[in-house]
Amino acid sequence: MDQAAASHATPVSELERRALESEKRFRTMADHSPVLLWMAGTNGECEFFNQRWLAFTGRALEQEVGNAWAEGVHPEDFQACMHTFLNAFVARRDFSMEYRLRRFDGEYRWIYDQGTPRYEPDGTFAGFIGSCVDITEQRRAQQALLVNAELAATLREQAAVAREREILLREVHHRVKNDLQLISSILCLQSRRLSDPRSIAALEDCESRVRAVAMIHELMYRSDKPSIIPLARTVKDLALGLFRIADMGGGLIKLEVHVQGDRTIDVERAIPCALMLNELITNAFKHAFPDGRAGTVSILLYEPTPGHVVLAVADDGVGMPCDVALAGEGCLGWRLIEALADQIAATVVVDRSRGTRVEIGFDFNRSLRPSWPDPGESELR
Repeated sequence: MDQAAASHATPVSELERRALESEKRFRTMADHSPVLLWMAGTNGECEFFNQRWLAFTGRALEQEVGNAWAEGVHPEDFQACMHTFLNAFVARRDFSMEYRLRRFDGEYRWIYDQGTPRYEPDGTFAGFIGSCVDITEQRRAQQALLVNAELAATLREQAAVAREREILLREVHHRVKNDLQLISSILCLQSRRLSDPRSIAALEDCESRVRAVAMIHELMYRSDKPSIIPLARTVKDLALGLFRIADMGGGLIKLEVHVQGDRTIDVERAIPCALMLNELITNAFKHAFPDGRAGTVSILLYEPTPGHVVLAVADDGVGMPCDVALAGEGCLGWRLIEALADQIAATVVVDRSRGTRVEIGFDFNRSLRPSWPDPGESELR
């Protein structure tokens, strides 16, 4: 080889060496990159994947080159992925897309893929180069935020609906109370037009029962939560209301009310409870103190064990005759109490040792049983 040829060969070898070093440096940098890198040639087929990509897919370079890498794309994302890639390749423009790529353990992970055209120093199109990032956790976080936002919106809607229902329910209680007061007034007017004592007494009993139910609806209307009311307040208000209506006069009969606890009660239990209390208090006022006898009617409410409530009406009057039983005597008042007690799964105990004491015990943990009395005409005693 002459000197001219030797001098010409040296620069070419140096260029090749530098090119190899540059390629080595690129691959080293690519393999140590924290993201998945790929490179495609002018024909659109991938010819390079870095070690991060290969570690992610669990496949060798030979298994990924060409279009084989697309085998790992989720079937649902494949068409959109190929469409985006090929359109960008033909137009030689940047692109970005999200798709699911199968990881080495078989799990599909969401990938954010960005690609850009690459060119030779002379401006010749050389293909595409791109990078991918696993965004699965970010998508899950975004989905969780979306779910939370939807849940919050649903809760707001439910709260608004609940407020509307409370307003409607309160209005219903108000209207029912007004209707019951109208019925009570009609019964009162009708009783004034009668002369038969039994008929008058029957209408007065009906009027008293209507007033008791009306009071429950009034309390429901005024309650912060129109579906429940305080039990102690209900018992006290009803007892005091009946005492005022009875108009005992002369202070011969006194009323004592002893209520405990902060238990609330729903309308399904409140109305039967009020009707039973009405029957017992009215009965005591009418029959426990004949011939102007003085005495005391006591109302007690307490909770001996959690969930079990006892409501008692006691008087120190003449006492109930021993031949009067709770059932089977053709007595409307007793049959009404028995049916209402059964409706709220309550027990009724009568003590005649000193005056009369009737205890109604019911358990808030037991379900209600609907039961209605047969029509009758007799009074409680």
